[in-house]
Amino acid sequence: MSKISPKKFLVFLFIGLSIFLVYLFFTIGINEILNVFQGLNIYHCLLYYTLALVSVFLSTLLYSMSWNKLMESVGIRIGIKRTFLYCWLGNFVDAITPFETVSGEITRIYLAQRETGEQPGKIVASVVAHRITATFIALGSLTISSIFLITKCNISAGIIYPLLLIISGSIAVTFLLMIMSLKRGVAERVADAILNFIAFILKGRVNLLETRRRVHQNIQCFYNDFRHISGKRWTLTLAVSYNFFAWLLHLSVFLLTFYALGFSEIASKISETIVAYSINMALQVAPISLVTPGLIEIIMTNIYVLLGFNPALSGVATLFIRIATFWLQVLSGGIIVQWMGVKNMFEQIFKGTSTC
Repeated sequence: MSKISPKKFLVFLFIGLSIFLVYLFFTIGINEILNVFQGLNIYHCLLYYTLALVSVFLSTLLYSMSWNKLMESVGIRIGIKRTFLYCWLGNFVDAITPFETVSGEITRIYLAQRETGEQPGKIVASVVAHRITATFIALGSLTISSIFLITKCNISAGIIYPLLLIISGSIAVTFLLMIMSLKRGVAERVADAILNFIAFILKGRVNLLETRRRVHQNIQCFYNDFRHISGKRWTLTLAVSYNFFAWLLHLSVFLLTFYALGFSEIASKISETIVAYSINMALQVAPISLVTPGLIEIIMTNIYVLLGFNPALSGVATLFIRIATFWLQVLSGGIIVQWMGVKNMFEQIFKGTSTC
């Protein structure tokens, strides 16, 4: 097994970007791509793309405010500044590890626990509640836009089947989270199964009884605090509201990018944009982009084409969107890691990510 260092992984990501650019040149054509750039109004391009970049930060801020509100409801107070940094770092870890979303959530839990010294169960309760509210918003928007597209537009099966798969998967994950959060016995059985597996792999190097006791203690804490959060209607209303506006701002990055490229007709393709946005986010949750570098960009370009967008415009828009939503977080996240002095933690994350 060989370990992947952060530097090697960044090289891997740049290779992926290069593969995507080669794909654009050979499948779409350099002349068509140059025509997109030649038709740009530089002032409008800079204006709208700057707004898109600002939307990325504002979206993360509102997302952070939602989580902060949930943490405050169980007595955890770290402030908006720290919450924002932890959410940004969570997104950074999501972007550079093959277990996206899970690794980002673990990062947030670790940083918040290190900051406050609170029991992990309390922090996990706020993170799970935060994830459920965000998933409900994304799932609802995707379902409504998908119904509109299927009933009003003549779209191919190449779009319908992925949509149904994403919707079904989101419902299943949300249902599982809800069951494990409301039924303590289910969470304990799942935890016991995982601990037994770990004990079998490590063969006696783990004190199973003591570890199980601590895990069950944290599950009890998690269960109590999750029930407490679910009873705070005003807190949940604010958390959902913050998450909804965070979702809107993140979606606006896609719309503003097309405006920056001079495609004002994007205003009449809101449903198509929501569908493309939702598929993009679903792809980022899976480790698909790490299997083949640049694959996620290639898939998104073809999704836009299937939805009726110009191929050259689709490719260039995908490139600019990924710069705003992916590369910005990778580069700035690396700087924040150095500044906060948590480099060792991220090195441990990479040490745990191995290839055969």
